[in-house]
Amino acid sequence: MSTQKKLLFFSFATIFIFRLDTAWPQALSDSTRIKVILVQNGKPARANTKLITPEIAKTRTVLETAARQALENLRQKQFYFAQVDSILKRDAPKNKATTINFYLNSGPEFDLATKISLSDSSELKQNWQRELRGVHDETAWLARLNNVLTGLAREGHPLASFALDSVTVQAASNDDSHLALLHLQLDPGPAVRLDSILIHGNNITKTNVLLRELPVKPGDKFNLDDIESIPDRLQRLGFLKSVSPPQLRADNRGRYLLDLTVVEGNSNFLNGVAGYNPGSGNEKGYLTGLLDLKFGNLLGTGRLVNARWEKRSRDTQELALRYREPWLAGWPLHLSGGFQQLVQDTSYVERRWDILAELPAGRRFTLFGQLVSESVSPDSLAALQLGLPESRVASVVAGLRYDSRDDLINPTAGVFYSTSLETGRKRYRPTAEAAAQSFSRKKILVDFEWLLPIKWPQVLSLAIHGREVTTGEPLVSITDQIRFGGATTLRGYREEQFRGSRVAWSNFEYRYLLSRQSRAFVFLDLGYYFREEPANSTAAALTAIDEIKRSFGLGVRLDTPLGIVGVDYGLGEGDDLLNGKVHVSLLNSF
Repeated sequence: MSTQKKLLFFSFATIFIFRLDTAWPQALSDSTRIKVILVQNGKPARANTKLITPEIAKTRTVLETAARQALENLRQKQFYFAQVDSILKRDAPKNKATTINFYLNSGPEFDLATKISLSDSSELKQNWQRELRGVHDETAWLARLNNVLTGLAREGHPLASFALDSVTVQAASNDDSHLALLHLQLDPGPAVRLDSILIHGNNITKTNVLLRELPVKPGDKFNLDDIESIPDRLQRLGFLKSVSPPQLRADNRGRYLLDLTVVEGNSNFLNGVAGYNPGSGNEKGYLTGLLDLKFGNLLGTGRLVNARWEKRSRDTQELALRYREPWLAGWPLHLSGGFQQLVQDTSYVERRWDILAELPAGRRFTLFGQLVSESVSPDSLAALQLGLPESRVASVVAGLRYDSRDDLINPTAGVFYSTSLETGRKRYRPTAEAAAQSFSRKKILVDFEWLLPIKWPQVLSLAIHGREVTTGEPLVSITDQIRFGGATTLRGYREEQFRGSRVAWSNFEYRYLLSRQSRAFVFLDLGYYFREEPANSTAAALTAIDEIKRSFGLGVRLDTPLGIVGVDYGLGEGDDLLNGKVHVSLLNSF
């Protein structure tokens, strides 16, 4: 039995009987047409909507289908005693179609009310009586009855059901409408506790890895909301292709089992990005690129190893390694650590070590904290020209993340939000010209993405990102400034073309879905940055640089046998149509 709420096992259509017992014309020509005449209170009446689809009647079966269609349309308007009074065949003059006239007697229109009785004397916490008061139409009653069953399933009664005992018809004073009082019996069913949970289809993933992600355990009381959240929770692990809706079953001993069926997908991913930046003047163009290799679900344990290499500009490249251990010591605490090395314009080398702890807080929220250690080692020329001494930073990060997106690769609805605050201490090593110094440093990061589905298959996507760094130094160092621009931030510009102590960018896209993992889109990107620099090499005064940048373009993501291929073409300010930036990506799972 499905864990979804048990629907009513009666239908209003079975309460009343449609009458089709009338004389049918025997001989029909190939051009016989059907016409419906509705009779109400003995007088012809014009129906508000068409009662049947116009068609040519060639057989008796077509006539019967047309009659049932007309009666069904009347039943949906709550004329439950509608019947066919008579059918007349009218022979037309030569060269004109013969007509079959249906005379339908609608009968009275019914309002519906219910009277509920419990099948036993059990006390229910849900105030279901309020939901079932009043007079409503059929659609509203079905919704209200199902709301009651949903509430009971949330309280541990997933097998609750309604049964129809009898119907009392009460005529109205004007004979235009009648009241049908439905006598229903509510059976709440047993209070269900889960005796065991079975998972099928996990050939690689260990069963305990999946069981620990579930919001319910053996011995827990059945809760509909928790059960319905299971497919989404498991698919967010990233290595399951699909998860079937959980099924509630009972064995011959009366024990209740929750049955799950999963289909495993590829857990390893290769993400490659290539970009071309055309040269200007005598400068030649150059390629940028990203190679991101992720091994997920190692040995079926959910562990993850990630290696990434990126060439951001002509002389800038980054190497990063990361390992993630989920459910540390059996607790829902995920611990990861990483190393990152950045060679920036051959001017300095930045190395970073960090330890990140993530704690899920409900279905959508995650709290996280991080310890970070950074070091900057400039070469001799940069130390002289840029005034960069060797430095180290130790900091701590705290943040909150919310994610309700329906898919991590090609989302069509949902919201993503993340914010974090970093605070630390930056220390400069002593040099021949200056003693050791220490300054505070703070960073705040905000990311927001909203996916709004409009008329299928169209989706609007809005992303907003903000970064700010402040220090106790008179001037924010170039090594602390935030860089952006390129394929993942501000398309139509070179990778990390802009930098500042305060930056923000937004990406607006209109997407047209081509398949589950494919889409075409047009985009508009906006970027902002602010920083202060010395007015000249000798003066102590500072000058502020404050600019807004725009770009636009189009792109596509195509699901191919090689993986998901992406191509973006962006035009920045001042670019002509043939001088845009091209970004090519490949996301492959294996």
